[in-house]
Amino acid sequence: MTQEAILEVAGLSKVFESGGFFKPSYSVKAVQDVSFELHKGETLGVVGESCCGKSTLARCVLNLIEPTEGDIRLEGASLASKSKKAWRDLRTRLQVIFQDPFSSLNPKRKIGLTLAEPLKVHEGKSYAEVRPLLEELMKEVGLPASALDKFPHEFSGGQRQRIAIARALVLKPEIIVADVSVQAQILEMLDRLQEEHHLSYLFITHDLGVVRNFCDRTLVMYLGRVVEAGPVDALLDNPFHPYTRSLRDAAPIPDVSSRKSLAMLEGEIPSPANPPSGCPFHPRCKSATDICSVEFPKTVKKGERSYACHNPNE
Repeated sequence: MTQEAILEVAGLSKVFESGGFFKPSYSVKAVQDVSFELHKGETLGVVGESCCGKSTLARCVLNLIEPTEGDIRLEGASLASKSKKAWRDLRTRLQVIFQDPFSSLNPKRKIGLTLAEPLKVHEGKSYAEVRPLLEELMKEVGLPASALDKFPHEFSGGQRQRIAIARALVLKPEIIVADVSVQAQILEMLDRLQEEHHLSYLFITHDLGVVRNFCDRTLVMYLGRVVEAGPVDALLDNPFHPYTRSLRDAAPIPDVSSRKSLAMLEGEIPSPANPPSGCPFHPRCKSATDICSVEFPKTVKKGERSYACHNPNE
């Protein structure tokens, strides 16, 4: 795997303003100062509990929502000032697989017409022209060509997931942002497609088993911030951040004899609208000291790894 970065994110933040005439206004810091690189041919996982900012980060990268601060670069070129027309052209290089494969498919359109739409918009091709390509694409994702003539409700959830993957592939992108819950067979297929199509994945998940078996590197997010990052095996074998360790230890392991004593997380993740002072994890952290409640830790880099913690598990 080459270390050439195809996507670079620097200082990305997203703040949602809420409230109105009859409600007090407040800000929700959904993503705070996130930076990372995605290398060509790599799968970068983004992991964390619900409300940690994973999906908001993905939507910012895709320009489905506009970041409040920060820069996103595609092969060194900033995307911040791109026009709508320029972004339409970029869609051929940057595609998405949404979390819910049913709601992201038009229930009133046959699958073939849904898959042909991007080729009509971007390349001006008719359905008759692209039908052979779509049949080949169906074969690649393990579905018969006859699937093109059916409606979404005629498929199972796993089959709709395959259709969503086919739609992401139809424009031959370089990067796919995947916000999905998947089975082992789907992961194996994504792995094969990555090699055949030279894809880079930004993979959004809460499942550390998926991260362990599918990703090359991972970002661990908590309340909008990256608290730890690095190569998957090193990070999960020896987590520096107490939050990463708790996630790892709480993940189910089939072999009972291999299970470690669980560093279970206590309490609920705080509201992004009213985050704790200092390190946002300190109210739930057994390693917290006085400084943790008043000062957010600086990011420490160690080789390919980084973490933000006053009391790391070294």
